Amino acid sequence: MTAENPYSVGLEVDGMYAQQQSGTAIALDSVFSLLSHPNSIIPDIENNFYQVNMAVAWQVLFALLILVGELIRRLVKLSQPRIRYATEDFDLEKLSRYPIPQIKGKEKYRTTMGLKRLDQRNWLTIDKNYMEEHKLRDSLFRNQRSKVFHCAPESHHACEETLQVVTTYLCKRYPAMFKLDGNTVKITKTSEEFHLKDPTKAMEPLEIAARLAMEDLSVLLENDKGEMYLAATASLFPIGWCAKDRIGYTISQMHGPVPLWHKEVEFSVNKFLSRLSVDTPMERSSYFIQVAAPGEPLDSILFKPAGFSYDNTEPQPENIIVRRERQTFLRLPESGAIVFGVKTTLTYLPELDLEELNNLAKEVRSWPDSVAKYKGRDQWGAVALGYTEARAASKTA
Repeated sequence: MTAENPYSVGLEVDGMYAQQQSGTAIALDSVFSLLSHPNSIIPDIENNFYQVNMAVAWQVLFALLILVGELIRRLVKLSQPRIRYATEDFDLEKLSRYPIPQIKGKEKYRTTMGLKRLDQRNWLTIDKNYMEEHKLRDSLFRNQRSKVFHCAPESHHACEETLQVVTTYLCKRYPAMFKLDGNTVKITKTSEEFHLKDPTKAMEPLEIAARLAMEDLSVLLENDKGEMYLAATASLFPIGWCAKDRIGYTISQMHGPVPLWHKEVEFSVNKFLSRLSVDTPMERSSYFIQVAAPGEPLDSILFKPAGFSYDNTEPQPENIIVRRERQTFLRLPESGAIVFGVKTTLTYLPELDLEELNNLAKEVRSWPDSVAKYKGRDQWGAVALGYTEARAASKTA
């Protein structure tokens, strides 16, 4: 049985509240009807002032509670930043990136999943860096293909569904950027056209999806032991791994070298992935500290299949990077596969405000030795912490 795809329609309206709004409308009709016919509430005021039809009174109370709840919801929604859709006259060069969650400044380190409900209106995002990164992604597909792209045969149906969902979403969310004409999708800013059902198979479906988006996209399937594994990936900006080596790995195997992961979250992660439903997509964020070499080009900074290297680098505040990943988890309705998306953004240390800089310092100091070694703190920690202290001192001076 095929479930309705929640990402194919209604992107302009937050579908989460559609049923609530319908219920609210019915409840409001009941309130107005009751208020306009007071005798239906108080059967006979003169004969018995205190006798009230309790069933109707409870109905009024329930309707009023729904009304109050709806008013609160709308006030909360109005307090949130408005979502700016890419209309026909939008300027890509001025399109700011999706807000990045701030580093929280936890003083006690603990490995957590840090999951929250996915902001479905912004599942896939584009910003002013689209054109530059799009060129990099094209170059990596051409020159580093085996390291960034691989699809196991059993993933083909899920990859086709991924392309369908990605294309539909982008064309509705960014109609000035992406145009769908039959089985052809066009990127208007580059004039590139991709055939969604190409009988020649000149380009794999997942590759097309990853060329359209700014996110790296992977497809997870369940094996015969009930574990999710990497069945297909288009990961252009990896850290410490490449596609040809990791296809077929379970999630637990992929996190093999991560300190404390198996002890603290392995069970919870596998449980979460097995229970993820079509209606409850999720997201999380993580960050890494990276040191760029002087004059290092963007493609070299983003494409790190061998991991971070500190050879021939002299860490300075201006070349220390907070590399963040927004990770999304979406269950496909037809194949049941999970699409794992990763959007990478780079923030140089001097670009952080003082509050977040202090939060970063707190977390860096809290890392256990095994975590600190894994994250390379010995290579850049003294410089980053010294810079933070200097910024704080100049602020109070």
